[in-house]
Amino acid sequence: MEKKSRHYEFEGAVLDMPMFYDELAGRYIEEYRNFNEEPAWTADGCPIMHSVEDACTYGEWDEPSRCNTCGECKFFKFIAQHSLLGVCRQKKQLWANKITERGSNM
Repeated sequence: MEKKSRHYEFEGAVLDMPMFYDELAGRYIEEYRNFNEEPAWTADGCPIMHSVEDACTYGEWDEPSRCNTCGECKFFKFIAQHSLLGVCRQKKQLWANKITERGSNM
């Protein structure tokens, strides 16, 4: 079977997401990597993440009664209409990631 991938370029980041054919769905589906183990950032340092991740402590929602995933947070921006990936634009999250990066490099 043919190997497929989907290419994304956004905000200075480049991602190639492998795809697999799902027999039940009858179509190719993106195979998302674990961004907790293999983080990725935009050129501005904003983290790229899955929309279905549990939201961080800095998340804010228009409807607080929702289940509170990253994709529902008002700071989350999807990279494409058909993708489950997006960028977190919460400045506090950006700062927390920079502190973690510095700490792990010491």
